[in-house]
Amino acid sequence: MRTPLTTNLSHLLDPEHAAEPYSFYAEMRTKSPVQWDEWMQTWAVFGHPEILDLSKDKRLSVARISDFYESFPEPARGDVALLARTLSDMMLFNDPPHHTRLRRLIRPSLSPRLSRELRSHVQELADELLDKVLPSGRMDIIHDFSEPLSRGVIAKLAGVSDDATHLLESWQGLLHEFFTQSDSQNARIQALRESFDRTATARRNSTADDFFSRMISPQLQAADYTEDEVFANLLLLIDAGQATTTHLIGNAVLALLNNDEQTQRLRRDPELITPATHELMRYDSSVQFTTRKALADIDLGEHLIRAGQSVTLVLGSGNRDPRRYTDPDVLDVSRPATDHLSFGHGIHYCLGASLALTEIDVALRALLRRTTNWKCEVAQPEWLESINFRFLASLPITFEAIA
Repeated sequence: MRTPLTTNLSHLLDPEHAAEPYSFYAEMRTKSPVQWDEWMQTWAVFGHPEILDLSKDKRLSVARISDFYESFPEPARGDVALLARTLSDMMLFNDPPHHTRLRRLIRPSLSPRLSRELRSHVQELADELLDKVLPSGRMDIIHDFSEPLSRGVIAKLAGVSDDATHLLESWQGLLHEFFTQSDSQNARIQALRESFDRTATARRNSTADDFFSRMISPQLQAADYTEDEVFANLLLLIDAGQATTTHLIGNAVLALLNNDEQTQRLRRDPELITPATHELMRYDSSVQFTTRKALADIDLGEHLIRAGQSVTLVLGSGNRDPRRYTDPDVLDVSRPATDHLSFGHGIHYCLGASLALTEIDVALRALLRRTTNWKCEVAQPEWLESINFRFLASLPITFEAIA
Protein backbone atom coordinates (compact mmCIF):
# COMPACT_ATOMS: atom_id res chain seq x y z
CA MET A 1 0.00 0.00 0.00
CA ARG A 2 1.35 3.41 -1.01
CA THR A 3 1.22 6.01 1.75
CA PRO A 4 1.48 9.52 0.28
CA LEU A 5 3.34 12.40 1.83
CA THR A 6 0.93 15.01 3.11
CA THR A 7 0.93 18.78 2.92
CA ASN A 8 -1.29 21.54 4.27
CA LEU A 9 -2.00 24.35 1.84
CA SER A 10 -3.61 26.37 4.61
CA HIS A 11 -0.06 27.37 5.59
CA LEU A 12 -0.19 29.70 2.59
CA LEU A 13 -2.44 31.93 4.71
CA ASP A 14 0.24 32.26 7.42
CA PRO A 15 1.84 35.73 7.51
CA GLU A 16 5.24 34.45 6.39
CA HIS A 17 3.76 32.83 3.28
CA ALA A 18 0.83 35.12 2.44
CA ALA A 19 3.08 37.71 0.80
CA GLU A 20 5.59 35.19 -0.56
CA PRO A 21 4.36 31.63 -1.18
CA TYR A 22 7.34 30.47 -3.21
CA SER A 23 9.54 29.34 -0.31
CA PHE A 24 6.68 27.11 0.85
CA TYR A 25 6.36 25.66 -2.67
CA ALA A 26 10.13 25.00 -2.76
CA GLU A 27 9.93 23.11 0.53
CA MET A 28 7.05 21.00 -0.78
CA ARG A 29 8.79 20.21 -4.09
CA THR A 30 11.87 19.04 -2.16
CA LYS A 31 9.71 16.53 -0.27
CA SER A 32 7.71 15.35 -3.29
CA PRO A 33 6.24 16.97 -6.42
CA VAL A 34 2.89 15.31 -5.60
CA GLN A 35 1.36 15.24 -2.11
CA TRP A 36 -2.01 14.72 -0.47
CA ASP A 37 -3.48 17.83 1.16
CA GLU A 38 -5.67 17.06 4.15
CA TRP A 39 -7.04 20.59 4.49
CA MET A 40 -8.37 20.86 0.94
CA GLN A 41 -8.84 17.10 0.48
CA THR A 42 -6.95 17.24 -2.80
CA TRP A 43 -3.81 15.97 -4.47
CA ALA A 44 -1.46 18.98 -4.65
CA VAL A 45 0.88 18.85 -7.63
CA PHE A 46 3.94 21.10 -7.23
CA GLY A 47 6.27 20.03 -10.06
CA HIS A 48 6.46 21.52 -13.56
CA PRO A 49 6.63 18.24 -15.53
CA GLU A 50 3.90 16.65 -13.42
CA ILE A 51 1.61 19.66 -13.93
CA LEU A 52 2.34 19.63 -17.65
CA ASP A 53 1.45 15.95 -17.98
CA LEU A 54 -1.70 16.13 -15.86
CA SER A 55 -2.92 19.25 -17.69
CA LYS A 56 -3.22 17.07 -20.80
CA ASP A 57 -4.64 13.99 -19.06
CA LYS A 58 -8.18 13.30 -20.29
CA ARG A 59 -8.90 11.41 -17.07
CA LEU A 60 -9.02 14.73 -15.24
CA SER A 61 -12.17 16.85 -15.46
CA VAL A 62 -12.58 20.61 -14.98
CA ALA A 63 -16.36 20.32 -14.44
CA ARG A 64 -16.11 20.98 -10.72
CA ILE A 65 -18.59 23.76 -9.99
CA SER A 66 -21.52 21.47 -9.09
CA ASP A 67 -19.28 19.41 -6.78
CA PHE A 68 -18.09 22.50 -4.94
CA TYR A 69 -21.64 23.85 -4.77
CA GLU A 70 -22.98 20.63 -3.25
CA SER A 71 -20.21 20.69 -0.64
CA PHE A 72 -21.23 24.14 0.65
CA PRO A 73 -23.42 24.44 3.77
CA GLU A 74 -27.11 24.66 2.92
CA PRO A 75 -27.50 28.35 3.89
CA ALA A 76 -24.60 29.37 1.61
CA ARG A 77 -26.01 27.61 -1.46
CA GLY A 78 -28.80 30.12 -1.89
CA ASP A 79 -26.29 32.97 -1.77
CA VAL A 80 -24.15 31.56 -4.57
CA ALA A 81 -26.79 29.80 -6.68
CA LEU A 82 -26.63 32.50 -9.38
CA LEU A 83 -22.83 32.33 -9.44
CA ALA A 84 -22.91 28.54 -9.61
CA ARG A 85 -25.29 28.52 -12.60
CA THR A 86 -23.24 31.14 -14.42
CA LEU A 87 -19.85 29.50 -13.77
CA SER A 88 -21.26 26.13 -14.89
CA ASP A 89 -21.97 27.55 -18.35
CA MET A 90 -18.42 28.89 -18.82
CA MET A 91 -16.10 26.93 -21.11
CA LEU A 92 -13.44 27.02 -18.37
CA PHE A 93 -15.50 24.64 -16.22
CA ASN A 94 -16.62 22.19 -18.89
CA ASP A 95 -15.08 19.13 -20.54
CA PRO A 96 -15.31 18.11 -24.19
CA PRO A 97 -17.54 17.98 -26.11
CA HIS A 98 -19.37 20.82 -24.32
CA HIS A 99 -16.10 22.67 -23.75
CA THR A 100 -15.23 22.36 -27.44
CA ARG A 101 -18.60 23.78 -28.44
CA LEU A 102 -18.38 26.72 -26.01
CA ARG A 103 -14.77 27.47 -26.93
CA ARG A 104 -15.82 27.64 -30.59
CA LEU A 105 -18.11 30.55 -29.70
CA ILE A 106 -15.19 32.79 -28.70
CA ARG A 107 -12.02 31.32 -30.17
CA PRO A 108 -12.28 32.57 -33.79
CA SER A 109 -12.13 36.19 -32.62
CA LEU A 110 -9.59 36.02 -29.78
CA SER A 111 -6.59 35.83 -32.08
CA PRO A 112 -3.21 37.60 -32.27
CA ARG A 113 -4.78 39.69 -35.02
CA LEU A 114 -7.39 41.01 -32.56
CA SER A 115 -4.61 41.90 -30.11
CA ARG A 116 -2.84 43.85 -32.82
CA GLU A 117 -6.07 45.67 -33.66
CA LEU A 118 -6.66 46.58 -30.01
CA ARG A 119 -3.07 47.61 -29.28
CA SER A 120 -3.61 51.24 -30.24
CA HIS A 121 -6.67 51.37 -27.95
CA VAL A 122 -4.61 49.92 -25.07
CA GLN A 123 -1.85 52.45 -25.76
CA GLU A 124 -4.30 55.36 -25.79
CA LEU A 125 -5.82 54.27 -22.47
CA ALA A 126 -2.41 53.80 -20.85
CA ASP A 127 -1.28 57.29 -21.87
CA GLU A 128 -4.53 58.89 -20.73
CA LEU A 129 -4.18 57.29 -17.30
CA LEU A 130 -0.56 58.38 -16.96
CA ASP A 131 -1.45 61.92 -18.05
CA LYS A 132 -3.66 62.16 -14.96
CA VAL A 133 -0.97 61.16 -12.45
CA LEU A 134 2.24 62.56 -13.93
CA PRO A 135 1.87 66.04 -12.35
CA SER A 136 1.57 64.57 -8.82
CA GLY A 137 4.54 62.21 -9.05
CA ARG A 138 2.65 59.41 -7.34
CA MET A 139 0.05 56.80 -8.19
CA ASP A 140 -1.43 53.56 -7.02
CA ILE A 141 -0.44 51.10 -9.75
CA ILE A 142 -3.60 49.04 -9.15
CA HIS A 143 -6.29 51.69 -8.69
CA ASP A 144 -4.87 54.47 -10.87
CA PHE A 145 -3.42 52.39 -13.67
CA SER A 146 -3.74 48.63 -14.13
CA GLU A 147 -7.38 48.28 -13.01
CA PRO A 148 -8.82 51.14 -15.12
CA LEU A 149 -6.60 50.07 -18.04
CA SER A 150 -7.85 46.47 -17.99
CA ARG A 151 -11.40 47.68 -17.40
CA GLY A 152 -11.27 50.00 -20.40
CA VAL A 153 -9.93 47.26 -22.67
CA ILE A 154 -12.47 44.67 -21.52
CA ALA A 155 -15.36 47.14 -21.77
CA LYS A 156 -14.56 47.54 -25.46
CA LEU A 157 -13.93 43.84 -26.04
CA ALA A 158 -17.07 42.71 -24.21
CA GLY A 159 -19.23 45.39 -25.84
CA VAL A 160 -20.40 46.76 -22.50
CA SER A 161 -22.59 49.79 -23.22
CA ASP A 162 -21.57 53.21 -21.91
CA ASP A 163 -24.42 53.21 -19.40
CA ALA A 164 -23.17 49.90 -17.93
CA THR A 165 -19.39 50.41 -17.77
CA HIS A 166 -19.68 51.41 -14.11
CA LEU A 167 -20.63 47.78 -13.44
CA LEU A 168 -17.06 46.78 -14.25
CA GLU A 169 -15.49 49.00 -11.59
CA SER A 170 -13.74 47.32 -8.66
CA TRP A 171 -14.35 43.93 -10.25
CA GLN A 172 -13.95 40.99 -7.88
CA GLY A 173 -12.91 37.63 -9.33
CA LEU A 174 -16.08 35.55 -9.66
CA LEU A 175 -14.35 32.29 -8.77
CA HIS A 176 -12.95 33.85 -5.60
CA GLU A 177 -16.41 35.08 -4.67
CA PHE A 178 -17.85 31.61 -5.32
CA PHE A 179 -15.24 29.82 -3.19
CA THR A 180 -15.72 32.29 -0.35
CA GLN A 181 -19.50 31.71 -0.64
CA SER A 182 -20.17 35.41 -1.11
CA ASP A 183 -23.27 36.92 -2.69
CA SER A 184 -21.65 40.33 -3.13
CA GLN A 185 -21.53 40.04 -6.93
CA ASN A 186 -25.14 38.95 -7.49
CA ALA A 187 -26.52 42.45 -8.07
CA ARG A 188 -23.67 43.24 -10.47
CA ILE A 189 -24.24 40.04 -12.47
CA GLN A 190 -27.98 40.66 -12.67
CA ALA A 191 -27.46 44.25 -13.85
CA LEU A 192 -24.99 43.11 -16.51
CA ARG A 193 -27.50 40.48 -17.63
CA GLU A 194 -30.17 43.13 -18.04
CA SER A 195 -27.81 45.20 -20.18
CA PHE A 196 -26.87 42.09 -22.17
CA ASP A 197 -30.50 41.13 -22.77
CA ARG A 198 -31.32 44.54 -24.23
CA THR A 199 -29.24 43.73 -27.30
CA ALA A 200 -30.18 40.03 -27.55
CA THR A 201 -32.42 40.39 -30.60
CA ALA A 202 -29.97 42.60 -32.47
CA ARG A 203 -27.15 40.21 -31.60
CA ARG A 204 -29.09 37.28 -33.01
CA ASN A 205 -29.97 39.00 -36.29
CA SER A 206 -26.46 40.47 -36.70
CA THR A 207 -27.54 44.11 -36.45
CA ALA A 208 -25.83 44.84 -33.10
CA ASP A 209 -22.76 47.01 -33.59
CA ASP A 210 -20.94 46.45 -30.30
CA PHE A 211 -17.57 44.69 -30.41
CA PHE A 212 -18.63 41.47 -28.67
CA SER A 213 -21.71 41.00 -30.84
CA ARG A 214 -19.62 41.39 -33.99
CA MET A 215 -17.10 38.91 -32.60
CA ILE A 216 -19.59 36.11 -32.08
CA SER A 217 -22.16 36.85 -34.82
CA PRO A 218 -20.82 34.23 -37.29
CA GLN A 219 -20.79 31.57 -34.58
CA LEU A 220 -24.35 32.39 -33.48
CA GLN A 221 -25.51 31.87 -37.04
CA ALA A 222 -23.68 28.56 -37.34
CA ALA A 223 -24.68 26.90 -34.06
CA ASP A 224 -27.44 26.95 -31.46
CA TYR A 225 -26.16 28.67 -28.30
CA THR A 226 -28.50 29.55 -25.46
CA GLU A 227 -28.57 33.08 -24.08
CA ASP A 228 -27.32 31.71 -20.75
CA GLU A 229 -24.28 30.20 -22.47
CA VAL A 230 -23.48 33.37 -24.39
CA PHE A 231 -23.85 35.53 -21.28
CA ALA A 232 -21.77 33.20 -19.12
CA ASN A 233 -18.89 33.31 -21.58
CA LEU A 234 -19.20 37.07 -21.90
CA LEU A 235 -18.72 37.15 -18.12
CA LEU A 236 -15.73 34.82 -18.51
CA LEU A 237 -14.16 37.36 -20.87
CA ILE A 238 -14.79 40.11 -18.34
CA ASP A 239 -13.63 38.09 -15.34
CA ALA A 240 -10.48 36.62 -16.86
CA GLY A 241 -9.70 39.65 -18.97
CA GLN A 242 -10.06 42.17 -16.18
CA ALA A 243 -9.17 40.81 -12.73
CA THR A 244 -6.29 38.56 -13.73
CA THR A 245 -4.75 41.07 -16.16
CA THR A 246 -5.09 43.90 -13.63
CA HIS A 247 -2.98 41.92 -11.21
CA LEU A 248 -0.57 40.48 -13.75
CA ILE A 249 0.42 44.10 -14.43
CA GLY A 250 0.51 44.92 -10.72
CA ASN A 251 2.65 41.87 -9.91
CA ALA A 252 4.99 42.67 -12.80
CA VAL A 253 5.55 46.22 -11.54
CA LEU A 254 6.16 44.95 -8.00
CA ALA A 255 8.70 42.44 -9.32
CA LEU A 256 10.52 45.25 -11.15
CA LEU A 257 10.40 47.47 -8.06
CA ASN A 258 12.16 44.68 -6.15
CA ASN A 259 14.66 44.00 -8.96
CA ASP A 260 15.98 47.37 -10.04
CA GLU A 261 18.83 45.94 -12.12
CA GLN A 262 16.24 44.13 -14.27
CA THR A 263 14.21 47.33 -14.58
CA GLN A 264 17.31 49.14 -15.83
CA ARG A 265 17.92 46.39 -18.40
CA LEU A 266 14.44 47.01 -19.80
CA ARG A 267 15.07 50.76 -19.87
CA ARG A 268 18.33 50.26 -21.75
CA ASP A 269 16.88 47.71 -24.14
CA PRO A 270 13.11 48.12 -24.67
CA GLU A 271 13.17 45.23 -27.16
CA LEU A 272 13.44 42.95 -24.12
CA ILE A 273 10.02 44.04 -22.86
CA THR A 274 7.95 41.79 -25.12
CA PRO A 275 9.75 38.52 -24.20
CA ALA A 276 10.06 39.72 -20.59
CA THR A 277 6.27 39.62 -20.19
CA HIS A 278 6.48 35.81 -20.11
CA GLU A 279 9.27 35.85 -17.52
CA LEU A 280 7.31 38.25 -15.33
CA MET A 281 4.28 35.95 -15.52
CA ARG A 282 6.43 32.96 -14.64
CA TYR A 283 7.97 34.83 -11.73
CA ASP A 284 4.74 35.90 -10.04
CA SER A 285 1.45 34.98 -11.68
CA SER A 286 -1.87 36.37 -10.48
CA VAL A 287 -3.44 32.86 -10.59
CA GLN A 288 -1.64 30.17 -8.59
CA PHE A 289 -3.92 27.11 -8.72
CA THR A 290 -6.23 25.25 -11.06
CA THR A 291 -8.29 22.29 -9.90
CA ARG A 292 -9.46 19.07 -11.57
CA LYS A 293 -11.43 15.96 -10.62
CA ALA A 294 -10.20 12.46 -11.45
CA LEU A 295 -12.67 10.54 -13.64
CA ALA A 296 -10.64 7.32 -13.30
CA ASP A 297 -7.74 6.00 -11.27
CA ILE A 298 -4.41 7.60 -12.29
CA ASP A 299 -1.26 5.70 -11.36
CA LEU A 300 1.70 8.06 -10.95
CA GLY A 301 4.06 5.35 -9.71
CA GLU A 302 4.65 6.58 -6.18
CA HIS A 303 1.10 7.90 -5.93
CA LEU A 304 -2.32 6.59 -6.89
CA ILE A 305 -5.00 9.17 -7.57
CA ARG A 306 -8.39 7.53 -7.13
CA ALA A 307 -11.41 8.24 -9.31
CA GLY A 308 -13.46 11.01 -7.75
CA GLN A 309 -10.55 12.63 -5.95
CA SER A 310 -9.60 16.26 -6.42
CA VAL A 311 -6.31 17.28 -8.04
CA THR A 312 -4.91 20.80 -7.60
CA LEU A 313 -2.21 21.88 -10.04
CA VAL A 314 -0.12 24.49 -8.22
CA LEU A 315 0.89 26.57 -11.24
CA GLY A 316 2.87 29.06 -9.18
CA SER A 317 5.04 26.23 -7.87
CA GLY A 318 5.58 24.69 -11.30
CA ASN A 319 6.73 28.08 -12.55
CA ARG A 320 9.56 27.99 -9.96
CA ASP A 321 10.61 24.35 -10.46
CA PRO A 322 14.44 24.14 -10.76
CA ARG A 323 14.04 20.99 -12.87
CA ARG A 324 12.72 23.27 -15.60
CA TYR A 325 14.25 26.72 -14.88
CA THR A 326 17.79 27.51 -13.79
CA ASP A 327 17.79 29.73 -10.69
CA PRO A 328 13.97 29.89 -10.76
CA ASP A 329 13.72 32.37 -7.88
CA VAL A 330 15.76 34.89 -9.84
CA LEU A 331 13.97 37.34 -12.14
CA ASP A 332 15.80 37.38 -15.47
CA VAL A 333 14.05 39.48 -18.12
CA SER A 334 16.14 37.85 -20.85
CA ARG A 335 15.06 34.32 -19.87
CA PRO A 336 13.04 32.45 -22.54
CA ALA A 337 10.02 31.47 -20.44
CA THR A 338 7.22 31.00 -22.98
CA ASP A 339 6.46 27.57 -21.50
CA HIS A 340 5.37 29.02 -18.15
CA LEU A 341 2.18 27.57 -16.73
CA SER A 342 0.33 30.80 -15.91
CA PHE A 343 -2.00 30.52 -18.92
CA GLY A 344 -2.65 26.85 -18.27
CA HIS A 345 -1.86 24.11 -20.76
CA GLY A 346 -3.60 21.79 -23.17
CA ILE A 347 -7.19 22.34 -24.28
CA HIS A 348 -7.79 24.81 -21.45
CA TYR A 349 -4.92 27.13 -22.43
CA CYS A 350 -6.19 30.68 -21.93
CA LEU A 351 -7.94 32.02 -25.03
CA GLY A 352 -7.13 35.59 -24.04
CA ALA A 353 -3.39 34.98 -23.62
CA SER A 354 -2.40 37.10 -26.62
CA LEU A 355 -4.47 40.07 -25.45
CA ALA A 356 -3.20 39.80 -21.86
CA LEU A 357 0.40 39.81 -23.08
CA THR A 358 -0.35 42.84 -25.24
CA GLU A 359 -1.78 44.73 -22.26
CA ILE A 360 1.20 43.90 -20.04
CA ASP A 361 3.61 44.85 -22.83
CA VAL A 362 1.92 48.19 -23.53
CA ALA A 363 1.55 48.98 -19.81
CA LEU A 364 5.23 48.35 -19.05
CA ARG A 365 6.41 50.27 -22.11
CA ALA A 366 4.28 53.27 -21.14
CA LEU A 367 5.46 53.23 -17.53
CA LEU A 368 9.14 52.85 -18.46
CA ARG A 369 8.93 55.46 -21.22
CA ARG A 370 7.18 58.12 -19.17
CA THR A 371 8.29 57.56 -15.56
CA THR A 372 11.49 56.75 -13.70
CA ASN A 373 12.90 56.41 -10.18
CA TRP A 374 10.04 54.24 -8.93
CA LYS A 375 9.75 53.83 -5.17
CA CYS A 376 7.10 51.88 -3.26
CA GLU A 377 5.43 53.99 -0.57
CA VAL A 378 4.82 51.06 1.78
CA ALA A 379 7.26 48.57 3.26
CA GLN A 380 5.00 45.62 2.51
CA PRO A 381 2.12 45.84 -0.01
CA GLU A 382 -1.16 44.29 1.08
CA TRP A 383 -2.43 41.16 -0.66
CA LEU A 384 -5.95 39.80 -0.98
CA GLU A 385 -6.37 36.92 1.49
CA SER A 386 -6.37 33.96 -0.86
CA ILE A 387 -4.21 30.93 -1.53
CA ASN A 388 -5.29 30.79 -5.17
CA PHE A 389 -5.07 34.40 -6.32
CA ARG A 390 -2.03 36.70 -6.07
CA PHE A 391 -4.00 39.96 -6.09
CA LEU A 392 -2.51 43.13 -4.63
CA ALA A 393 -4.97 45.29 -2.71
CA SER A 394 -2.91 48.32 -3.72
CA LEU A 395 0.58 49.30 -4.86
CA PRO A 396 1.27 52.98 -4.11
CA ILE A 397 4.46 54.33 -5.68
CA THR A 398 6.25 57.64 -6.21
CA PHE A 399 8.11 58.39 -9.42
CA GLU A 400 9.68 61.09 -11.54
CA ALA A 401 8.07 62.02 -14.83
CA ILE A 402 10.22 61.79 -17.95
CA ALA A 403 9.88 64.90 -20.08
